[in-house]
Amino acid sequence: MSLENYGEDMSPGKRDIMEATHSAVKKHGYGDLTIQDIADEFDRSKSLLYYHYDGRDDLLVDFLEYILGGFLANLPEEGTAPREELNDLIDLLLPTTVDEEPYRLMLAMFELRMNAPHDQAVREQYLEVEEELRTILEGILRRGIKANEFIDVDVQVEAEALLSLLVGTRARRLTVYDPDQSIETLKAAIDAHIDRISTAST
Repeated sequence: MSLENYGEDMSPGKRDIMEATHSAVKKHGYGDLTIQDIADEFDRSKSLLYYHYDGRDDLLVDFLEYILGGFLANLPEEGTAPREELNDLIDLLLPTTVDEEPYRLMLAMFELRMNAPHDQAVREQYLEVEEELRTILEGILRRGIKANEFIDVDVQVEAEALLSLLVGTRARRLTVYDPDQSIETLKAAIDAHIDRISTAST
């Protein structure tokens, strides 16, 4: 995921901290990450980290917001054919293979997600992302029905089903597959589900 030009509305010091954290997470992952790892990627004084944050976990809540905001900013824009737009969204969420560093970042975000039942701030951020994805999926389905690319389905129910498929498959990708291991069969299963609501398949 590219974060180029994202976060320009942040103060320079805060954005530098986020970029340093981004680099550190890609190198070290979430579990072993320390403030010192972040400081090693930071051009300014380590004391500035503690000026803004009480510790690693406090910093990572802000980092999660930064990464999820960047993710939302990079979602495919409306304009292509609905089925193609849906395929683009699936490819963004579920790349067939992943290099090691992006995989570490994806895994760190997944590990942070596991904190959501115990951290309201984390939970709220993931709820916001899921609501945005649900809205996007509903829009794709509505446009697809209007364009006769999808059969007439209950848009809200189908969007919820697709969201659960995407989130669940991403979790499987991060827990039982190696970064360079293809998840083509998992994506084929999602495609088969979409084929069942596609007019081209009826």
